[in-house]
Amino acid sequence: MEMQREQLPFTAQDIAEVIGVEKTMELVRGKQKTKCRSLYVPSPSRMKSSHWLVKTIGEEAARELSQEYAGEPLTIPKCSSVIKLERNKRIIQMRQQGVRYQAIADALGMNVSAVKMVYSRWMHAQSRNSVTYKSNTGIA
Repeated sequence: MEMQREQLPFTAQDIAEVIGVEKTMELVRGKQKTKCRSLYVPSPSRMKSSHWLVKTIGEEAARELSQEYAGEPLTIPKCSSVIKLERNKRIIQMRQQGVRYQAIADALGMNVSAVKMVYSRWMHAQSRNSVTYKSNTGIA
């Protein structure tokens, strides 16, 4: 399931309109790693291949962003709920592929109990949806 631009916070939607959702999320994750959400966007003529932005989202997307926001400071939103949703989908997918809880926790930088909680909540929601479907369709 591909993420839609409308699922992002407004600032991220504006950025996604210029460089797309995937590159916007790469930018968000890149800023997450630096622990700083502000970004000064240089003009296209000053955009060097060594610039953090080029290394993070690629030269083409960095130039597009530069053409739109040159000289402006941007505050990159955290997109916490979107990132959490992506992470949870990955946990569910990995468990369905038979990956052990410990391996998932290690891969995602989480503790095992948090991984188990995400998966058990999803399983519980699935069983609830199954019961609702059966009762609405008359299936016993």
